[in-house]
Amino acid sequence: MRIGIIIGKEGEEYLYDDIRKMVPSKYYKTDVYGTKIINTDVAIAYTIKERYPLLKMDIIEPKDLSLQRLKKNDINFILGYDYISSLNESPYIKKFAGVEGSNKIAEMYASPSSKIFPSFNFLSFIWDKKRYLQHLQKHNIPISETIFFKGNQNHMKLLQQIQRHKWSYFIIKPNGGTEKGGVKVFSVKELLKQPSKLADYFSEMGEIWAEFLVQERIDGFLKYGEIKSYWMDGKFSYAVNIQDKNTDEPDENGDIFIYDDLIVHTEIIDKKVLDEIKKIGEKVIECIPKISFNRKRVLPAMVRIDFACCLHNRPKKASNYYVNEIEHQDAGSLTDTEEIKYPYVEVMADTFVKKCNELKL
Repeated sequence: MRIGIIIGKEGEEYLYDDIRKMVPSKYYKTDVYGTKIINTDVAIAYTIKERYPLLKMDIIEPKDLSLQRLKKNDINFILGYDYISSLNESPYIKKFAGVEGSNKIAEMYASPSSKIFPSFNFLSFIWDKKRYLQHLQKHNIPISETIFFKGNQNHMKLLQQIQRHKWSYFIIKPNGGTEKGGVKVFSVKELLKQPSKLADYFSEMGEIWAEFLVQERIDGFLKYGEIKSYWMDGKFSYAVNIQDKNTDEPDENGDIFIYDDLIVHTEIIDKKVLDEIKKIGEKVIECIPKISFNRKRVLPAMVRIDFACCLHNRPKKASNYYVNEIEHQDAGSLTDTEEIKYPYVEVMADTFVKKCNELKL
């Protein structure tokens, strides 16, 4: 069996020497401090090589991606570079830059002969936050109330709609954006004095994004952080509560920035909250699309479901948690935080091989 691993992660360092010493220098990256590191996508590939020596591994860097290369493998797991990566130029790859380049990636991954996992149909669902939020809402899974807005629509009508919701503060996010890029917090009170700020935002962001998600600012998201839960082959595996200390409040313009010295806070999750997110997570796994591959319909290898509190800014309790985001198997692992002992890399490596066996490759 020949397994392809599409790498390309940035800033997701693997800390442990047991795998690091096996990795050739060409896969090392230089971080913002000038330190040579390997990322978790490379660590997963080399963990498979170490644990399953009879398997053939093809580690594919974004610059070397081609349909011809993918065709040579029995399966190709996307772990570091996909359509959203090219859209956000993270990392920048000249041949996949811009709209034309992103379309090349989409066409490549949409081809059945690319043998990518998860399938393009599943990826398209995960990449489109509007699509999956509406899908979750249809299945009575709690989400934050969301207005879907195109940047060329009437901005004042949007403001009126927000007023009807009685939101004092709201957040706008580009649909398809990653991390906190393009995310901005607005005060309704301030916008009523200076509505041009809203038009200015859409004028700037509309050059990159066509559609946006508008949601009430949830104070608990900043106060309590976010619970990131990992579901391996459809089953709950691990959850951690992360609080980003660098984004306690947006700046005076409402902008939220990413810092190189990102600090995360971990804490024990209350049992009632954990039970509730497991119950919601099971419903999510049940309703999301299955993956078609090799004439079989299977569950994704890994899905990360992120939860936040509290819906409608209600008090903190288990019943007020909601799904904030869903990510596929290339989602951040947080293994570069020493407080987290979950063996993400090893679990992912074993899960990928198990998936290959399930697909009878």
